[in-house]
Amino acid sequence: MELLQVMEPVLSGQIIEGDQWIHQIKWDGIRGIISIENGMFRIFTKNGQERTGFYPEIGDVLKLFRGNQTVMDGEMVVFDENAKPSFRLVLTRDRLKKTGNLPIYLKKHPVHYIIFDILFLNGKDLRNLSLEERKLILSRSITQNSHIGITQDFTNGPALFNLMKERNYEGIVSKNKSSIYVPGKKHQFWFKTKIIKKILAVIGGLSSKSGYPNSLLLGVYVDEKLVYIGNASLGLTQKDFAVLKDYSSSLQQRDSSFCNLNQAKNVTWLDPLLTCWVSFLEWTENSNLRHPKILGFSTEKAILANGKEYLVE
Repeated sequence: MELLQVMEPVLSGQIIEGDQWIHQIKWDGIRGIISIENGMFRIFTKNGQERTGFYPEIGDVLKLFRGNQTVMDGEMVVFDENAKPSFRLVLTRDRLKKTGNLPIYLKKHPVHYIIFDILFLNGKDLRNLSLEERKLILSRSITQNSHIGITQDFTNGPALFNLMKERNYEGIVSKNKSSIYVPGKKHQFWFKTKIIKKILAVIGGLSSKSGYPNSLLLGVYVDEKLVYIGNASLGLTQKDFAVLKDYSSSLQQRDSSFCNLNQAKNVTWLDPLLTCWVSFLEWTENSNLRHPKILGFSTEKAILANGKEYLVE
């Protein structure tokens, strides 16, 4: 399938309200574009990477779709033991590179596909229709089951946001009902309002400039492997960096402990023992923290930095 640039919500500090707006749950998952043609389905990430063979449970869509051809936009989500969407768990599924262990992950972390838009149907391009029209076509084109669903629309944005906050979800997306499907973020039709969260992270390295530390390399444990999730410096003072520089001399090691980051310029690798609390808005498409801020150092053991998210009070 030709790479299709997805429409992305624009970050907003306030909830958009009015009769022309609907509000949806912002699912803490990975964007997925489904293509169905000639009785076969394929699923792609928003970067165009095909992942069909790694998500066989989404193949149910073939039995549920009523038509010959379609392209649908949605989110691949994994729910944790509390029935809450978990980015950490869906990331575990998405990091699979070989299908040999797939049966284990199908049982432990089954993926659900939540649809929120339909872009093509039976060869017709629907992207210039209004969202309201596309949602009506979507509801008529597919039924739902335990793995495949259509996201629900709400009229009261603040109430939905408060509910998401109570449930420790990611936030909400507000959409103009008359909006066409515009690739990228250059529009004023879809907005996301985020709930600020925090996680416990491991400090796996210090990045330096002119010989002085200027950011921390952070990670969390996924399947007992330390996964790099980005750099952070916001929230730290020069005094904090001075203390880190002195303390880090006893923790220096030759190689990186991150499974997905082995080389970096001007970095001192550290024995992954120190932890800190980090607030952030969301995860990037590369599974890094967006807008991270160090809230403070922690005495928690590094192994407890497993990607679990908490609300910032």
